Amino acid sequence: MIRKTLFILISGLLLTACNTPEKEKQETTDNAPETKIATTDAITGASSEPAIILNISKEEGLTKVSEFLKDCHPYYLATVENNIPAVRPIGIALNYDGKLWFHIGEQKASFRQIKNNPHIEIASLNSKGQCMRIFGKAVIMENDSVDKIVFEKYPNLKEMYNTEHKQKLGHFYISEGVANLPTDSGTVIIKF
Repeated sequence: MIRKTLFILISGLLLTACNTPEKEKQETTDNAPETKIATTDAITGASSEPAIILNISKEEGLTKVSEFLKDCHPYYLATVENNIPAVRPIGIALNYDGKLWFHIGEQKASFRQIKNNPHIEIASLNSKGQCMRIFGKAVIMENDSVDKIVFEKYPNLKEMYNTEHKQKLGHFYISEGVANLPTDSGTVIIKF
């Protein structure tokens, strides 16, 4: 009961933060090149307040998204199984080799759900209460370098993900990534 109540509370907070009305006129704070104003969500087509689509390289977009994620914890991963959404917190994001990586145990339902349907969404709140949403395809890939970096940064994971416990940490990166990134003056859409 407590778990269900907590889930409902967190979902409500994310929904409220992600759907906060934006200012009428949207501007970026860092003078990045702009292309046009979007009035629908870049992925889902849902109506939204106007947002600026930034015309920047994928590398610049990845950097902006990664910087925002540094001020967020945890991130909320949404997958689908049998046309029913499933959301759960995840804790590690890594900008490595030109890709944004996330990590979950291969034994978990979320890993199986990504294998069956790679279309995912990740939502996160920063310390200012701003919500970023990331859309894209999850590409599952074994990568020894990513393993090494994650286990060096989070050594306690070795206690859980090892051959003795018969659990393996799975990795996926976001392909065809699009982020609705909040700024102090409004939302911008970034492709990475």
